[in-house]
Amino acid sequence: MVFKWALIVFAVAALALFVLTKLIAVLGPPRPGRSAPLRLRRLQRALTWTVLVPAALTLLLLAVTLLRP
Repeated sequence: MVFKWALIVFAVAALALFVLTKLIAVLGPPRPGRSAPLRLRRLQRALTWTVLVPAALTLLLLAVTLLRP
């Protein structure tokens, strides 16, 4: 039960970060030859961790469940 709610919380957080990333990218696109704004880089990094960490944990739990006798 707790795992299900943790996945839901991570999914909502990932969706919110994705929307914020796209909004910032549209409102303040980086100029050619310059790096992206600091806020955009931070949001992209947060989005990556919010998606990759729960996906890895999910795969680990799936593997443990399938390999259990």
